[in-house]
Amino acid sequence: MSNASLILIDSGRALSERKAAGAREGAKILTASSLGSCLVFVSSAIAAVALAAIGRDMHLSPLDLQWVMNAELLPLAALTMVAGALGDRYGQKRIFLTGVALYGLGAAVIGFAPSFAPLIVGRFVQGLGEALILPNGLSVLGQAFPADKKARAVGIWSAAAAVASGVAPAIAGAILDHGSWRTTFLMLLPMVVGALAVGAAWIPKDSPTSHARIDVGGAVLSTVGLGGLGAGLTSLTNGSDLNLWVFVTLIVGLGGLFGFIANERRLGDNAAMLPPSLFTSRSVVGANLFTALLYGAFTVMLTLIPFVMIRGAHLPTLVAGLAFVPLQVLIAVVSPLAGMLCRRFGRRLPLFAGGSVVALGCAISLRIDSNATYWAHIFPPVLLLALGMSLAIAPLTTLVLTSVEPDRAGTAAGVNSAVSRAGSLFAIALLGGVLQQGGPQLFSGFHMAMAAASVACVLATLAVFIIEPGPHVDYIPRD
Repeated sequence: MSNASLILIDSGRALSERKAAGAREGAKILTASSLGSCLVFVSSAIAAVALAAIGRDMHLSPLDLQWVMNAELLPLAALTMVAGALGDRYGQKRIFLTGVALYGLGAAVIGFAPSFAPLIVGRFVQGLGEALILPNGLSVLGQAFPADKKARAVGIWSAAAAVASGVAPAIAGAILDHGSWRTTFLMLLPMVVGALAVGAAWIPKDSPTSHARIDVGGAVLSTVGLGGLGAGLTSLTNGSDLNLWVFVTLIVGLGGLFGFIANERRLGDNAAMLPPSLFTSRSVVGANLFTALLYGAFTVMLTLIPFVMIRGAHLPTLVAGLAFVPLQVLIAVVSPLAGMLCRRFGRRLPLFAGGSVVALGCAISLRIDSNATYWAHIFPPVLLLALGMSLAIAPLTTLVLTSVEPDRAGTAAGVNSAVSRAGSLFAIALLGGVLQQGGPQLFSGFHMAMAAASVACVLATLAVFIIEPGPHVDYIPRD
């Protein structure tokens, strides 16, 4: 899954920092933060392109293929919010570099994995590293610049991430056409070494806040809840009956999520990683429901289109790697213009338009079959997906940041980012009926998944009406 459209949501933490320390070495800090954070935006894109080759080489079942993707998404969805508190408690530089090191360890384990179990462990460790990298890399960035320069710094950070997430799958596709999928993960190791060296040298040492609260219970319960539900749904979509294993995993997952909600309510706003008061706002509820539905559909497209291009239409892997370059370009070009639409038409219309265009892209992808060519069949839905996400994501990010008090904006952005990953995780968990097919049946399952994704986008547009009506308010970071 490409993470390009997550860039604006994730960048909210940097924009929302209230204390900005002026830094002469700001350019160095920006470079270090960008280099480490770019790692997050390339791994899932590479995995999506390499998925068919991994399955073929290791003789993996559809259930296994789903966990190749979700083993990374699970820690991202469950632990991103608590990772920011870890940085506050133990130092953002230390946690950021720890995340980069874990990411590198995971990539190495994946590259040399002799079987499925080490492969999944490597993907989980990689996702754990990503969960530590993003919030702390952005906090480091936010503290390095005064308020009037933060937006420009985050813009450069976002551009670097977009370029990385666009170039990496293309390089991976070229490697896969002439070599092993393992090389696509091992090529990340020089980047990891560079990010560690630059981060250690250029990010200044920060002062941890020893009294920062770590919601360990919330982190454990959210991981158990998401993991249990993900495992149960994954088994069901691979043809399993409601046997004891599936029943237990679903019960454990639901119990974990209910326990998580009860734990957050007990801890209250000052200690919980998911402050309950955030969800007293209609706009926050509507924005997060919109996010979960839209990103679920988005992930289905970004995972399945390269898979069917390679396995079903037998297009070159390089072409699959290049398939979503328009996504990166349009998000970079159109997203700033979406702010103009917000100011002219208010907060709801751009989100409604974006969700509707993505729904149309999902519907048009029903034309993709075994005779598909890129320009006639793949490019049109990709173009609509890119245009729709470009219209929606910048207004969504601004809405999330402006629907709460300024001192809660970073938390709101973290919650919204976690919700997007949770939506992606459950979407992947429901794809077993597609990944287990071959030949004409592959496209039958693909078309059903695209129809379901289109329905999810329609539901996302309806969720827009939960959001409180009113004029768009630009987010202005404050000291």
